[in-house]
Order: sequence, then C-alpha cells, then structure tokens
Amino acid sequence: MSPFLPDDASETLCIMAQAALLAGQGLLGASERLAGLTITEKTQGDFVSEADVHAEKVIFDHLMQRFPGYGWLGEETNARASDADGLRWIVDPLDGTTNFLKGLPHWAVSIALFQEDAPLAAIIYDPVKAEMFCAEKGKGAYLNGCAITVSEAVPLNAALLASGVPAGGRTTYLSHCLDDLEQLMPQTAGLRRWGAAALDLAYVAAGRFDAYWERNLGPWDIAAGMLIVTEAGGRFTPLWADRDVLSSGSFLASNGALHDAVETALNRTQV
Repeated sequence: MSPFLPDDASETLCIMAQAALLAGQGLLGASERLAGLTITEKTQGDFVSEADVHAEKVIFDHLMQRFPGYGWLGEETNARASDADGLRWIVDPLDGTTNFLKGLPHWAVSIALFQEDAPLAAIIYDPVKAEMFCAEKGKGAYLNGCAITVSEAVPLNAALLASGVPAGGRTTYLSHCLDDLEQLMPQTAGLRRWGAAALDLAYVAAGRFDAYWERNLGPWDIAAGMLIVTEAGGRFTPLWADRDVLSSGSFLASNGALHDAVETALNRTQV
C-alpha cells in the first residue's frame, strides 16, 4: 500500500497513484533542465512542452496496460472512446504548465476515472511538495493517506478565495472575471490566482481555500478536483445549470457554507 493513500484504497486508485508518481518523477527531473526543453505555443498564451507530452505518455501507458478497454481524454493526446461500460480516464499530465516553465513550483498531475459523466476516483499529485490528494466515490477525500475536509463556516469577510484570470488568447470571459473581482475582493480576506486549477480545487478540499471559481477551463483541469471537493464535504456546481460543467469548464467550488454568497456575487451571464 502506498503511504500516499488511505488503507482502504482500491486497486484502481493504487494504480492511478502509481501512474501519477511515475509522471511526477519525470516532471521533477525535467524541471531541473528547463532551458533544454522543447516548447510549443498551441494557441496564444497556451504552451506545451516535451515534459507535458512525455508525462501524458507515461500515464497513458501505465493505465492502458492495466485497463485496455477504458476510454481516454487527455490534454495532449487524441481522445479514445470507451469499450468498458463508459469508463474513461480524464487526465492533465501537467496542470500549471506556465508555472512549471517559469520555474514556479506550483503545478500538479491530475488523473480522474469517470463512468459516463460521473466521477468515480481521482488523484491530484503535487511532486514538489510531495502531496497527493485523492478520493473515491462515497469514501471521503484524503491527503497523503489522512482524511481531509473543507473549511468550517466563516463570514465572507474572513474567507480566502481563489480564482483564475484569463490571459493570452483566452479572453472571452475577461470582463466577467473583472466584474467578479470588483464585487468580491472588497468583501473578503483575500483572493489568490496561482495558476493551477487542480491544486486550487484540492486546496478547497483541504480547507486551505474557502471557495474557488473559474470559467472556460478544459475538462482535464477540473475532472479530478470536482470529486475530491465533494468527497471532502464541499459543494461543486456549474455556473450555468443548463450546461454540462465538463463542457463549459465554468464552476464554483466551496466549503458549502459560503457557496450561495459567492455565487450571488458572480457574473453568470453566458457568452
């Protein structure tokens, strides 16, 4: 049994953790030779390096060897349909690529197992801090094998929130984000924009953030975190009830107690 996992972790979760550890080991090595990495700009302000691609291959090979019929949705490779009752992996091999490439030690590996649109198991692994957040449906959320829960209820003026501000070519919802900040920053104890959605969600689950919202992310950015948050006792809801959250990438995650207050302050008009 891995020291990163709870004692009752399933075999599937153990295999997921192995994949995350293997990918994380390679990424740590790559982080020490950033100047030599090949980097491509996929779209304006959205970069991918050979480290991302290699990490995804490591995860793909490890999981598909053991679960060959499962589907696949990864940030850096083509999607693959499921031949196993709708079971599929949703993977971000390196969440926080820009941080990684700048030498900012805040990035993670994210792996989720879904059946159709329902999350079953999740891993978010931060190799720099050696922190592994995990959850299985109905079994709670854990950090390095110890149970975690969201923060206790606090007034909004004592809450620490997180969000993302679009950059580069992702400016569709920029005005919405600025509206949000104008509404919420004067009412709270602070707001962080750290650039790794998977870790922001994990930090809500662990009680480090009281709420986190963002728009227009990829499904791989949020697939693992949405389960970890809810299994830690938090709430995770789409910003628009009529749109699937994995498709829209727009959501609010919180400790539950602050959910309605934060949601009311957000600009939820659609573009």
